[in-house]
Amino acid sequence: PSMKMTGIEKEYEAVLSSVPELPFSNLWVARRLSGALPSGAVLHLGILNSLRSWNFFRQDPSVKVFSNVGGFGIDGGLSSLVGSSLASPEILHFGVFGDLAFFYDMNSLGNRHIGKNIRILLINNGKGTEFRNYSHPASMWGDDADAYIAASGHYGNKSHELVSHYAQDLGLEYLSASNAEEFNSVSERFVSPSLSRSMVLEVFTDSEDESRALEMFGNAVGPDAKDKAKDLIKSVFGKDSINRINKLIGK
Repeated sequence: PSMKMTGIEKEYEAVLSSVPELPFSNLWVARRLSGALPSGAVLHLGILNSLRSWNFFRQDPSVKVFSNVGGFGIDGGLSSLVGSSLASPEILHFGVFGDLAFFYDMNSLGNRHIGKNIRILLINNGKGTEFRNYSHPASMWGDDADAYIAASGHYGNKSHELVSHYAQDLGLEYLSASNAEEFNSVSERFVSPSLSRSMVLEVFTDSEDESRALEMFGNAVGPDAKDKAKDLIKSVFGKDSINRINKLIGK
């Protein structure tokens, strides 16, 4: 039987329904995949683009979500995923990382004890796409930001062979997608708990689509939805609790 939706769930669905079809991007993938993760799974998110994109969408309440932000740099996320998968080999572990975070920490995939319970979603946009987002100060430099700020062109410059060879040489299954149709053809296998080995799914996007998706999402949600969300939170937690929280964080 269907469960009655709470006020927060209704608001979530209302906001989500206002978001148009997004360009192929981390946000697009998160929207398609967030509700498809198997119950009881573990999800590790890389910082910035991946963390923000997936934080917009709900997962099953049984899915445990982590993000090793460290010093808010690119290091440590993949290692944390691998370590957790070794500690709990009976639990399926998903990880979503950008290309800089993946390559910085890729040596952890060489651990000989890795089992069959890892699914890595690599969002390869060939740079630190955060610095090309429409809302980031570095975006004012346009394409020049790639060379001097966004670390573009490193790690094979979006090579379609580099990660494929690396993953398969380590005994991992490798899949890739460069558009929505290709992604839809492999997504069901990616979330399957019945595979005999771990997997890397490399998704190729570009910074223009990443930025446009973020802007479209923000415009669709808009200030009205944000105000409604604030009112809803106040109604759930109460004015006194909100005031105490504001005092704690110095607001």
